[in-house]
Amino acid sequence: MNISITRSQLFFTIIKTQIGIGLLSLPSETQSSAKGDAWISVLVAGCLIQLLLLIYWALFRRFPNDTLRQMIMRMFGSYLGKGLNLIYYAFFIMIAGYACTLYVRLIQDWMLPLTPTWVLLLLIIATGMYLAVENLRVIARFFVLSSVMFIILLLLSLLTFSNEIHISNIMPVGHSGAGQILHGVRQTFFSMLGFEVILVFFSQVDGRPRGLLRISSFSNIMVTLFYAYFVLICLINFNSKALEQVNEPVLFLFKGFTNQLFDGLDLIFLTIWIIPMTATIISYLSMAGYSLAASQSTYRVIVRISGILVYIIGMYLTTVENLDPFSTWLESGYLLMIAVIPLLMWLMSFVIKNSGNRGAA
Repeated sequence: MNISITRSQLFFTIIKTQIGIGLLSLPSETQSSAKGDAWISVLVAGCLIQLLLLIYWALFRRFPNDTLRQMIMRMFGSYLGKGLNLIYYAFFIMIAGYACTLYVRLIQDWMLPLTPTWVLLLLIIATGMYLAVENLRVIARFFVLSSVMFIILLLLSLLTFSNEIHISNIMPVGHSGAGQILHGVRQTFFSMLGFEVILVFFSQVDGRPRGLLRISSFSNIMVTLFYAYFVLICLINFNSKALEQVNEPVLFLFKGFTNQLFDGLDLIFLTIWIIPMTATIISYLSMAGYSLAASQSTYRVIVRISGILVYIIGMYLTTVENLDPFSTWLESGYLLMIAVIPLLMWLMSFVIKNSGNRGAA
């Protein structure tokens, strides 16, 4: 599939995949360990993600013309390569199923408590599949157009500064200690998942390697600051006890804001937020397709099959009362797939003949 996208389209693809439901609960989760320094944990997590982006960039410099699927086949051989690609495929649809479950629970808690689970799952996945079956360029264009939603969300967030704020909640800076801040980094890191989209789409972006590193780094900076900003405004609006009792403090932040012009700002925010959440599903369905498919026709079949599997996973997970064990298992697998294996592949690349070079760095 020789469909290429521009560097700016890659930028918005990364952002739209990374920013999703994790933001809504992140302030309470990170604050539970890092307290008023939770925003520092977000910045440190962004630095760790940047290190992974450097590994991805170094890997694709070694094999600039290969997709992730092709590199795996080259390095691990036919049998092991096919097996590992299949594992990546399963990994992507498991994340999509888990994300769908979280989305459904959020929508039922805040907006549609009487709507059956199977209906919400069907709407979310069907919407994601509708766009995911298209080629990467079409998907990227949608992400670019829908990114205006982030501007709207930022403008809405400014209204919250009319509430009573307490700067003392984050003072003095660093009072939680390095250990607690690092513990908050772990929670933040998994709320910012989605940057691994670069692994799948990097080779299909026009431009030289250095330019691609620059644009992926810039997207990481933007996402990190976006998350840190919302964590910070929650910290100065809620005390630590309130954050411990609230599952989605970002929504509660807007719920408490009402005036003559705006009412139910939390529902307005959530309605807009459905678009970024759906974009995440689209990305993971697309990554699942690209992890196995060698042609556009095969890709579309795989995406459709993936949508059915994601629906089954979502239906199962919605029956599970506590998702913590599954979340812990998924986090361990996530570290393996997006950190350990790419690092291993980069080290292996030094003993495998380079197949070419897209351009000088």
